Amino acid sequence: MTHYEPNIDEWIYLIKGNHIEHCREQELAIDNNIIPVLERPDVYVDAERIEKGLSLQKYFPYKLLPWEKYQFAVIAGVFLRQKGAEDDIYFHEIRDILGRGAGKNGFIDFLALYFISPYHGVKGYNVDLIANGEEQAATSIVDVGDLIRYPVDSRYERVLNANFKAYGEKVVGKKMNAVFRLNTSSTKNKDSKRTGCVIYDEKHQYRDTRNMNTLQSGLGKMKWSREITITTDGHERGGVLDDEKGQNEVILREYNPENRIFINWFRIEEEDEWKDINKIVKANPSLADPTFSTLRQRIQQEIVKMPYTPEYFPEFLAKRCNYPISDPQMAVAEWKDIIECTKRPEFALTTGMSCVGGVDYTKTNDFCGCILTFRKGGKYVNLHHTFICAKSKDLPNIHAPIQKWVKEGICTIIDDVEISPDVPVQWFAEQALKYNIVMIGIDGYRYTWLNKSFKKIGFDAFDKDNKKIYLVRPSDIIKASAAINSAFLRHAISGWDRMMCWYTNNSKKILDPKGNIYYGKIEPKLRKTDGFMAWTASMCCIDFLPEMEDFPDINLNVAVY
Repeated sequence: MTHYEPNIDEWIYLIKGNHIEHCREQELAIDNNIIPVLERPDVYVDAERIEKGLSLQKYFPYKLLPWEKYQFAVIAGVFLRQKGAEDDIYFHEIRDILGRGAGKNGFIDFLALYFISPYHGVKGYNVDLIANGEEQAATSIVDVGDLIRYPVDSRYERVLNANFKAYGEKVVGKKMNAVFRLNTSSTKNKDSKRTGCVIYDEKHQYRDTRNMNTLQSGLGKMKWSREITITTDGHERGGVLDDEKGQNEVILREYNPENRIFINWFRIEEEDEWKDINKIVKANPSLADPTFSTLRQRIQQEIVKMPYTPEYFPEFLAKRCNYPISDPQMAVAEWKDIIECTKRPEFALTTGMSCVGGVDYTKTNDFCGCILTFRKGGKYVNLHHTFICAKSKDLPNIHAPIQKWVKEGICTIIDDVEISPDVPVQWFAEQALKYNIVMIGIDGYRYTWLNKSFKKIGFDAFDKDNKKIYLVRPSDIIKASAAINSAFLRHAISGWDRMMCWYTNNSKKILDPKGNIYYGKIEPKLRKTDGFMAWTASMCCIDFLPEMEDFPDINLNVAVY
């Protein structure tokens, strides 16, 4: 085996020699994300810098584990030679996804102390710890502060006080004039912070990138700038972490000499592996160390009790195993099946093609979802658009990339106190110029009001000879639920955008006393479901659509987003 640096070599030995349980992503990271980089003639490892940095361990009440020392070596010691310029760190972005209990906060503490220390050696290298809540973000600030205030050994008191000063919400590296400080998703005035490193704690909770973008834009001002994500997986789908996981898969698939992102992804690979504590090491490598015996016993007890606590099962898989699933008792579909709907249409949409529509217009001052559903055999293709009232009281608190979707043309903000029924009707009128809309399903709540507007374009619920508006009743949704469930399982839906995935993941199945299925919201206020309910309304009209077998097939299985 080629020798690069002792801490890097140790981890390669453990993984490639199968001396520790690991997932495929760990081997891919070594084969395609690390070794090709270390073999480059313009890359070198600064072993002395790594050794000095790791000497800071004596100030902590714990020692770093092999996966942490390996990662520290990659972060702090791998450099790129540059002609006519100072050598640069090779990896400017680090992405860690690992199971709950692995000691991520302890690793954050160690990194932060190193970055503001003389061993790192960069003046003014400020470190921002980002989290969604102050209590969550403050954990590491308090921990590092306590190391300074209450040394693990009194012999270290003088040297710690000479180099660092602990305050309430920050720790200062005095010799480097560098600060480790608290930042949250609610913190204002993020501009001009002259950040050297941004550390994201629990990124799975992030749905909006606005604050992240502001901080990232300031990173170029500082030498050796870094972004570091250390997170478990979670239940929020369609957010920042899901987007990054898609990128991670591409990065790990093959070596790209332009890539400067390091991936360290830990997870179980099959759902059944949750039953075996030794397999959960794949998600939490710290469990392989004897010092984590208490956590190991705790997780083993959770496994034993799982048959009696089924409500904990989705949380266990998402957090302990980094293998998120939807709650089988609640979810409309699993996320992996929902995201399949974003693939390109499975048949081409041509002028004059027949389709059915659906609209969800429950509140005039909120969201309004509109959709067309086309069918060929058992396959469905959708066209979706959403209108959003600018005065919606919920809008400021919705953690979804609304402005991004506006730019992509997925939705439109209506700058008025409410959305007039003429707005969604006009969208259908424009679509009717291209397609043959045979029926539109609408909810009974705004039935009469919407129908008046639809009549203006020739769609009427009460025209016996040419009825084109269908009142969707609960019994219709119950009947359509079987077809909806089947469509997800068969991956028979295509053409969706990310907003439709968001809507669907916000929805849940509801069982009535007879065991029939209809749909509701996971959370009644901010989890918008309008697009999914519009699609459900269209599926309630699907029998009005004749079978068509002569549409041309087009390229399948190519992701739109």
